[in-house]
Amino acid sequence: MQGIGKLKLGLEEWKRIEGDLVRIAAADQLELLLNFTLVTAEDEGGEHVGEEEHVHGLMPSDQEFAREVGDLMDYAVKTYKADAHPHFHGDHGTVLFVIRGGPRDLLKAFRDLIEYARSSCERCAVHGIDGEFHLGEDLAGIYFGDVYKVTFIFPAEDGRRLRVYEAHP
Repeated sequence: MQGIGKLKLGLEEWKRIEGDLVRIAAADQLELLLNFTLVTAEDEGGEHVGEEEHVHGLMPSDQEFAREVGDLMDYAVKTYKADAHPHFHGDHGTVLFVIRGGPRDLLKAFRDLIEYARSSCERCAVHGIDGEFHLGEDLAGIYFGDVYKVTFIFPAEDGRRLRVYEAHP
């Protein structure tokens, strides 16, 4: 019975996050900046693939890792019309996704992209997630975490305090 309670609590937390984003956005669109820090997943022997290489570039040096990162970027671009900005150093790096839309759509994209990266990448692992929500030129909220727990920080209604949420994607 405890599992159902935790599930319900998790859904309520996402509803609160959605409510705050809807309140902040009013009728405007938001911009989601979603930054994934990716590393090469360990192979069967516990060694990092491509560890000896340290090549600076737009895509990873390990071909299988690069293919999976490319698939993640293609999925985000095709599904959510995201702008993808990769930056890699051989076997690790970041991809910044920029997605525009309503609060509900952005939260769906946020959770979906995390799930896609978690379930579809065998050679790449998400080391961290961080980013921001923007309302025009203004910062509307920030978040940071990993594929298991993300902390969101938004302004409260009074504009003087902050609201902090922890949610499990």
